[in-house]
Amino acid sequence: MTIRRYYDDAYCTSFDATLLAVTEVQGQPALVLDATYFYLTSGGQPHDLGTLGGCAVTDVIAQDGQILHVLAAGESAPPLGPVHGVIDWPRRFDHMQQHSGQHLLSQVFVRETGCETVSVHFGAQESTLDLECATLSAAQLARVEQVANDLVAAALPITATLVDEAALATLPLRRPPAVRGQIRIVEIQAFDYSACGGTHVRNTAEIGPIKLLRQERRRGQTRVSFLCGKRAIADYMRKHELLVQAAAHYSTDVEQVPDLMGRAVEQIKAYQRQVEELTTQLLRYEAAELLAAAQPLGDWRVVVRCWDDRPADTLKTLATLLQAAPGTIALLATTAGDKTTLVFARSADVDRHMGNLLRATLQAFGGGGGGRPELAQGGGIPPAQAAAALDHARAGLG
Repeated sequence: MTIRRYYDDAYCTSFDATLLAVTEVQGQPALVLDATYFYLTSGGQPHDLGTLGGCAVTDVIAQDGQILHVLAAGESAPPLGPVHGVIDWPRRFDHMQQHSGQHLLSQVFVRETGCETVSVHFGAQESTLDLECATLSAAQLARVEQVANDLVAAALPITATLVDEAALATLPLRRPPAVRGQIRIVEIQAFDYSACGGTHVRNTAEIGPIKLLRQERRRGQTRVSFLCGKRAIADYMRKHELLVQAAAHYSTDVEQVPDLMGRAVEQIKAYQRQVEELTTQLLRYEAAELLAAAQPLGDWRVVVRCWDDRPADTLKTLATLLQAAPGTIALLATTAGDKTTLVFARSADVDRHMGNLLRATLQAFGGGGGGRPELAQGGGIPPAQAAAALDHARAGLG
């Protein structure tokens, strides 16, 4: 059985061991050592990366009581015997910051909101806590973040000890352990006690700043995304730079950006309303011109028109304006890029089914669609056939 040295020293980044055997995992060499400082994926914490005998280690897994160090594809296993290992320290320390920060946050959420942690996920960019509550207020999240960072500043020692079941019963564990026998307990001094086999920083100060990013509801629970340590600092630096860039656009200080952006949004909305009103007015004039040039069909009149690169929504609005006029049928089409859209409409006093007419027209040209008796929309035919399709529909009216 491989001895897990990282339990005793999570800060060791270079070590010597004995290579006992070489096996394979999905066609890649996998090394078995007598002892290792490589952490394997466990408890949600990702595995370490690094090298063994100069060979890149891409995965670390447990199998039959042994720890297998899976080498990168194309690597040749070093000979049995002494081997030197190097841990990817930036990755290891990042995982330690996130894991220790999660322990701290989970306890703070219990104490400040009464919400227990149901599950945890440590991601490559951010991590999440799933909490046993439907939602949290902005004030609660702000309070949790403040308390957590106050505890970071307090530099509380973080230690790990093995205890038996008798001693376990005397500890105020946040959650009962999933295993029996001797249990490894990670303690944030007099604040949090958790059964855990992961690697952790020495004290809460090394967790670094903690930042809560967002919450989302998930099947009656609340998922909170968070960053710790260097991830939180990098996030702050990136967002600060974005804010500085935004301030430069307004030629103002960063403190003024939210208010100026709010005003800009309101102005844009006002302009959009004006554009919509003016567009509707123009479409009314256009509808009147189309009606004046409409083809007679008994007691009815038929508007037949095809446009290039006209938005389908505009076409539908125009069809609605035309069908408001008595005795009117509108057969309209637009070709935008490689897409054709047909819209057929008729007045309430016209006894023709536009959905059936559109369906028959499109089927004749290899397309599809349909709709209500008074309004129908469809497509799926080449743009070059749009005008022919309208002529076919017009002929179908008699």
